[in-house]
Amino acid sequence: TKRLEDSYSGILQQTDSEELYRKSEYDAILSGLGGDNQDFFVTNKNVKQYGSAINKNFKSISLIHKLRETRALVGFSRLLPEDGRSLQDKKSDLALSSSVDWLTAIVVRGEGIFFEFDYNKLKQWAQRKDVVDRASVLIENFNKARRNRGQSERALDPHFILLHTFAHVLINQLSFECGYGSSAIRERIYCNTEDLDLSMNGILVYTASGDSEGSLGGLVRQGNPGNLESIVVSSLHSAQWCSSDPVCMQSRGQGPDSCNLAACHSCALLPETCCEEGNRLLDRALIVGTLERPEIGYFAGFDEDA
Repeated sequence: TKRLEDSYSGILQQTDSEELYRKSEYDAILSGLGGDNQDFFVTNKNVKQYGSAINKNFKSISLIHKLRETRALVGFSRLLPEDGRSLQDKKSDLALSSSVDWLTAIVVRGEGIFFEFDYNKLKQWAQRKDVVDRASVLIENFNKARRNRGQSERALDPHFILLHTFAHVLINQLSFECGYGSSAIRERIYCNTEDLDLSMNGILVYTASGDSEGSLGGLVRQGNPGNLESIVVSSLHSAQWCSSDPVCMQSRGQGPDSCNLAACHSCALLPETCCEEGNRLLDRALIVGTLERPEIGYFAGFDEDA
């Protein structure tokens, strides 16, 4: 942990870029840092230990037995959560004195499962014209809403939409398998969209709360070989069909600001406390394809792999 802090401390003092913070977390998870006597404890699994539905689509699986999350209040906003102000400017609005150098925060502990996607397969999939064309509809809807609010556009691509949507369908399935309330499991998306040198292709689904529900080992146990395969396959099966289909799958924009394609409350949406993007930028078709074009899904053919 100290090595990672030294590597990024100089950069983080100069900027409050979210991607840099996530990159340090991403590296720590893949490095298998920490231990049972610390607040952070990870074991990395070789995908060859899992069935074909996992080892053909992911590079590694990491079980996070212990994690600590600090949630800090950095400001208030009624309309535009991300208004372009720096972290220092937001902090100065929380107190009468501009010299305040602290934030109110809570510390919670929990556990999680980390999925690192196969970069080569992900890159080849994201370069397909039909994938790019479908994702561009959603990205344009999203950035059009930002432009109308006077915000700058976000650089997004099919990678991000895929990772985000997979996290949602996986959380829904884990909630069913583990007995956690759906609002108890959260996502954290590791996908570089600002700096191409910070290569990240993973998601973390985790539970962290102030009580014992998030640290009893139930989520980590589901990530072991022999358990995780059926959960992933079941989540993909669920993503294939929505009770609102074919309307949901054929949608060209639904939800807030039309920022979802094939995603609604019947299939892919989560309680808003679970989602980093406010239940936007979701599309099941990029996971399992459409009825007419099943090949555009990253997990196309998973039934044969299972």
